Amino acid sequence: MRVQGVARPKTQLLSAARIADGAIELVDRTGDVQMVQLARHLGVAPSSLYSHVTGRAEVIDLARLRMLELMESVGPAHDWREAVANLLRRLTALYARHRRILPLLSTTAVACDRSIAVYEPMFAALIDGGFRRDQLRLVVAMVEFQAFGLAQGLPAPVMSDHIRETLPAYTASVDHSRYDLPTATEFSVAMVIGGLEAIRTHPGAP
Repeated sequence: MRVQGVARPKTQLLSAARIADGAIELVDRTGDVQMVQLARHLGVAPSSLYSHVTGRAEVIDLARLRMLELMESVGPAHDWREAVANLLRRLTALYARHRRILPLLSTTAVACDRSIAVYEPMFAALIDGGFRRDQLRLVVAMVEFQAFGLAQGLPAPVMSDHIRETLPAYTASVDHSRYDLPTATEFSVAMVIGGLEAIRTHPGAP
């Protein structure tokens, strides 16, 4: 007697990783993610999607986690300078690949401890480097803001004949500006580390 095998599902089963990947793909293409559109993109019913996530905010948080998991690993650093530089470089490269999701990430709270764990080596390095506990989240936030800005690049400058005549310093900055992401990233790394060094060694630092 021949035993028939169990039929495979026509659509791939949902998982947190598949939902996150689908959300990233959708945002990269359209600039937004909504539950109905995501369900259609994944080839499932909205009810199936809601059986795995509570709503859009959780989807965005899953996308954040997925991106951080796919980011080049940030392991233990020799000191806080290396930790800051490594994280800033890696976040910038990651965000530059997915620029359209940045507005969604900036308005959605980090809710997953696995996302927070990515920053743990930097927190530990800052403590070992002598930074105060009340400064730690400010430093990490500053690195995040820098990575966001670097990934998005410089805005298109405003220019006119009147501006050229009345604002020579601004005009010079426009005429000589160029934006190269690797160069801008290293400039930012040097600026951030230099500023933090000044704060760390100054007894009256905020």
